[in-house]
Amino acid sequence: MYSETDKNQPIVQKYGGTSVGSVDRIRSIAARIARQKQAGWGKIAVVVSAMAGETNRFVELVGMVNPNAAAKHYDLAVSAGEQVSTALMAAALEREGVPAQAFLAYQIGLRAEGLHAKARIRSIDTEKLEACWAAGGVPVVAGFQGVSEQNEVMTLGRGGSDISAVALAVALKASFCEINTDVEGVFTADPRVVPEAKLVETLDYDSDLEMAALGRKVLHSRCVELGAKYGMPIVVRDSFDVEEARRTRIMSFTESQALEAPVVTGVSLDRNVCKFTLTGLKRGSSVLSTVFERVAEAGANVDIIIQNELAESDTMRLGFTVGSADGKLASEALEALRGEAAFDELQFTQRGDLAKVSVVGLGMKSYAGVASRAFAALADAGVEILMTSTSEIKISCVVPADRAEEAARAWHNAFFAN
Repeated sequence: MYSETDKNQPIVQKYGGTSVGSVDRIRSIAARIARQKQAGWGKIAVVVSAMAGETNRFVELVGMVNPNAAAKHYDLAVSAGEQVSTALMAAALEREGVPAQAFLAYQIGLRAEGLHAKARIRSIDTEKLEACWAAGGVPVVAGFQGVSEQNEVMTLGRGGSDISAVALAVALKASFCEINTDVEGVFTADPRVVPEAKLVETLDYDSDLEMAALGRKVLHSRCVELGAKYGMPIVVRDSFDVEEARRTRIMSFTESQALEAPVVTGVSLDRNVCKFTLTGLKRGSSVLSTVFERVAEAGANVDIIIQNELAESDTMRLGFTVGSADGKLASEALEALRGEAAFDELQFTQRGDLAKVSVVGLGMKSYAGVASRAFAALADAGVEILMTSTSEIKISCVVPADRAEEAARAWHNAFFAN
């Protein structure tokens, strides 16, 4: 049962890279945890990211040594930062008089599967963590990493410590998972883009999942998926807010909360969009199936899709977007297709100077006029719309990257000005 006041319930706290970015910050967090232990919180588990900048440094080192390094070598190298921060946090807690034990993924049987650098958690053995609690200690767990059945280190993707934390909270049957970061919570828009953005105090899983998937980098979308799947409340707060008053609580809404939810909860901006346009494709669902099967096998995640059959022709035109990081993978998959008989006329172009703006809200399910208002705002701002995607609770538009911030501000003004 969700409670931020029941000291008998387990809680999991995750601290991101900026939160553990220096010795002073690590000591500050350790002092906070020590105060909580003194106040009677018995079962605190801590998940830490690498110190700010460390993962990027290891990525660069791997690239310098071998840009085509095997994925298992890449994962082993880039996961090293979490090992250091885990040890430092445990040491800082001991300095505060709090017994602590550091754990890497293999030590708690945190099993992962799938692709390297995009692995998914399969299971966690909580026995050692619960034994640490029983001894009065605080377990400190390395985020971002798991181990395969072959005991190879696998990473969960950038921002994967969020996933580690929520998965651990589920395994430990925690009351909630607290994500401590460098912002006060989830805002109606990125305050760096929209200065007048407001803190959202309570948010439903569906809306936050859409915002996370659409470019809001406060939480990893897969951690929100886990929270929603298992009903694990997630609390987002500023690591260094001494008063601990401002935060965003993400949870399942009751029926009445859903009915009273604002029409629009927030505006998201994703600057990392790559668009592919394919021509010379023969008509037929089997052709579409093959294209997206090969792109998926390459490890690229497709987002928006547009397909048009050309008049007076037996061919069709296909457009789709992927994240910028997946652009090379998708391009290689399409190049490989051109060597097959069914795709001998395939031509494609790739464009990367794009961004995606999205407006999200649970209230959009029952409120008419959101789409017209959104498109009117972009028209008034003179922003060109290249692709559009909608669902019950969101509208997304692909726009030129150099107009993306203007588009986000136009939408925020249209829905939050009053």
